[in-house]
Amino acid sequence: MKKCINGVMVEMPADEIARQIARQEELAAEAAYQDRIRPRTEAEGIAALCRSLVQSQVASSEDKTLGIACMALVPVWSRKAWVVGDVATDPATGYPYECILAHDSAVNTDWTIAVRTLWKPWHSRSADYALPYEAPTGAHDMYRAGEYMIWTDRQIYKAVLDTSFGPDVRPEEWTLA
Repeated sequence: MKKCINGVMVEMPADEIARQIARQEELAAEAAYQDRIRPRTEAEGIAALCRSLVQSQVASSEDKTLGIACMALVPVWSRKAWVVGDVATDPATGYPYECILAHDSAVNTDWTIAVRTLWKPWHSRSADYALPYEAPTGAHDMYRAGEYMIWTDRQIYKAVLDTSFGPDVRPEEWTLA
């Protein structure tokens, strides 16, 4: 690693590099600590907790029910760089979607939250949080056994098998909830 001294680039000694890295780590730890101890209003605390729970849903569970329950706290989709695992709500519907392929929608304006090769909808394992049916486009967004959805007749159905079809095509794979 080099540094500039009086307009000349010189190699940094290993001990100086180590000190700079240690200082950056100290500053990052202090910033994280200050964020944790900063006084929050009750609403800010609840919102932070729900955001944390929503993100943990993405990483650790196939059941997205808790995330759907807190979907009002999920940021609305916007044009920017997205990474796998990011969650956003569709501005048109307010429903949550999970990024399944890293992309930059600021660069490619055709890449919106509506593109199912980039985003997948969440499905609930609770009838209370069922969302409207979305026809799956592949294995990544199919309905798993035990997941609920609201069909076009406004009735709630539960998948009894993993399925990529609606009750109009494969009624044996769904049961009325």
